[in-house]
Formats: sequence, C-alpha cells, structure tokens
Amino acid sequence: MNIIHHPATAAAIAAGLLSLASCMDGPETAAPGAEARVDVVDGADRRPDISLAIEQAERRLDAGREIAAARRALSEVLAEPSVTPDQRDQARLAMSRVLEAEGDQEAAIAAVESLLGDHVVGEPWPFQRAAERRLRLLVTGSEEKPLPEEPSDPERASPFARALARYFPVPESGPRELTVTVLAFGGSREVSERLGTFAVARAIRALRREACPRCDDQVAINNMSHGTDGWAQIPASRPLLGSSLAVFYFDLGNQRIPARYDADLPLPTADIVARLEKGEGLVAVRERGGAPPAILIAAPRQAQLPVVEQALAAMHELPAGPVALPLPDGLTPAEIQAVVRTGFAAYRTCYDALLERRPTAAGKVPLSFSVLGDGEVADARVDAAAATLRDATLERCMVEATRGLKFPGIGEKTTVVYPIELSPGG
Repeated sequence: MNIIHHPATAAAIAAGLLSLASCMDGPETAAPGAEARVDVVDGADRRPDISLAIEQAERRLDAGREIAAARRALSEVLAEPSVTPDQRDQARLAMSRVLEAEGDQEAAIAAVESLLGDHVVGEPWPFQRAAERRLRLLVTGSEEKPLPEEPSDPERASPFARALARYFPVPESGPRELTVTVLAFGGSREVSERLGTFAVARAIRALRREACPRCDDQVAINNMSHGTDGWAQIPASRPLLGSSLAVFYFDLGNQRIPARYDADLPLPTADIVARLEKGEGLVAVRERGGAPPAILIAAPRQAQLPVVEQALAAMHELPAGPVALPLPDGLTPAEIQAVVRTGFAAYRTCYDALLERRPTAAGKVPLSFSVLGDGEVADARVDAAAATLRDATLERCMVEATRGLKFPGIGEKTTVVYPIELSPGG
C-alpha cells in the first residue's frame, strides 16, 4: 500500500554477579540479604564484589527499604580505589536515588548534574542516557524526551548564519584556522541542517569568497556541532557553554526547560512561558561577553518549533530583543501526518478486504475530516469528487478507522483533507 500525503536504549548497566556469587563456595559468596563488602585482600582484584555491592544497593532502593544500608554500601564503593570508572558512575547514579529516598530532592538533582558535568559532551558513556533520564525525572517528573523529525539539506547557509559569522573572526596572523562550536539543546538537527540556521562555517567561507573572489583562501575551519536530546545535557556541557554558540529549544511540553537553568537562557523561563501561553512563537538572543550569543527558539508545541526556526533562519540580523512570531492556526502537517499514520494498519485491513472481491482495485481515497479542539475526529467522510477508487464498503471501513484517531488537543478546530493512494502489492 502506497501512502501519499501532503503537507533517541537505556544505558548499559554494569553486570551484577548476584546469581554467580550464590553458586560459588568460599568467601566471595554473599548470602541473600547480606551486606556486601568491598575489600582488597592481598592486592587481589575484588571488582565482582563491587558490582555485587552496587546491585544489592539498587535492589534495596527498588524495594524502598534499608536506605541506610544502601547508602553505606555505595559509600564503600565510592571510597574503594579499585573501582572502575563505569562502576563509579553507576554508584553515583544510585547515590542520587538514596538522596531522593532520604527526602533531599535538591541534593539528588545536584548529584546527577555533577555526574553529567564530569563527562565531556559529545563523548558517549555507558550511563549517559540513564543519568539524563533521571535528571529529567527529578526536575520535571517525566523521563520523556522529544524526538527529532524533518529531512535535511546540508548545503545551505541561512541569512542568520551569515549574521552569526562575525562572532567567529578568522585570525589575521599565525595559523589560519578557527573552531566553530554549536551546542543545541533539543530541537531537530535535520531541521537546522535543512534551513542552514547555524551553518556558520559555510557562511564564513561564502562571505570570504564574496569579499575576495580571486583570493586563495586557505582558512581551516573546524566545525563542531553537538546536538543533544535537550536540557538534561546542560550540566555536561558547562565546560563548552562559555565558548560555544548555545541554542536552546523550548516548548510547553517535554522540551520545557526547568527554571533552575534560567541563568543559561536569553530570557527567564517564566517570561518564556507567559509568551507561549498566548499562542505565540518566540525567538530571543542574549549577547555574551567574549563568547558567541545564546539563542532561544520557542513555541507552544514541539511541532511548531520548525516554523519558529524557519523565521529565525531568514533574519539578516540578530534581534535586539525578544521577537514574538505568529503561528499558523490548527495542527501542523507533521502532527496530522504522525497521527494518520497510526491508522495505516486499519486502512490496510479495509483495502485487503476489497482486494478479495476486486483483486486489481487501485486508486486514491481522499479522507476529509475535522479535528476538534479536544483532539477528537468529527465529520469524517470520503471526498467523492476527488476519489479515483470508489467502493462503498471500503469507504465505510476507512471512515470508521479515521473516526478512531486521536489528535493532540490544541483548543481549536482543524479541517483536514488527507489523500491515501492504494495499490495491490504497495
């Protein structure tokens, strides 16, 4: 069935050896529920005991009991000289859970931020995703993160990228090279590349060619672009934030940056939220002494962020203050497409039933419907005038499947016409 339309796993956990230890004789065997100790005896490597100690502490935390015992075991692990870096990270992450269980939420958050901050952004490590999920959970109550979308066009440099080029001057003497570092928290790398929003290296080269078409430009530009899942990587990015172009994406869903990171943003989160709740998009830029600016791209819904970024990419100068941007009414094509695709299996079932009666049946079935403010579907029908495949049973089946779709509730009505092309073997 061909469909024609218009319009980032959990971190690896260091292996616990509880089951192995229970099958062994001698001093390394831990009785169920016994306190695991981390010892170095005559220089022997006791790393299995370390893994066991961490696992037992995590089991206590999972059960919500013996928190003090979990703290003691993890403290011993963290004080043990032979602990591996991965075991230390796992123990630090578990210690954050201890702090939370003890009622010290702020200390639990700070522990995860410190753990993330001790790792270099752009260099993955085994517990990175688990730490980011935990930070999101502690600060917002949800582990969810946004997903990327949209195709890319890597050749374009936007007017806004040209305006940003002045923050990366080429040295006039010495080695003719510079580094352009972009840190993006959230958003979609595909959208940014398609628009060329932050293609500063390409913009620099284009500007130099325009200034001197016949010059033999030997400037070496190191382009370092770090796209992250969102604000949970702010702590890990601290060493780079002071010298990088920092881009923050913000919506009222799971890309809503907590107020604890206000110092990094061009505007306080309270101001951002107040503007977004009016239904506006928003861009803002904050100049930073001795560093490229910090940039905010914000919209009420994640699906609207590409619209705001497109407006930013078209700007020839950096805005002096916050700029409110009008947004299209109703659901975006991407939001509509994402939901309609969930109905494809049902549409396929409808079509397969038709093929049993008419094996060569093929053509277009345009579905027309309204999405109400609460996301429910109303007035679903087939646009008979535009349809090239007609069958009453097929149409009833596909209309019924469409009525079962559930869209995001945005408080206003959206009218949709969605053509679906059907062909045998498609």
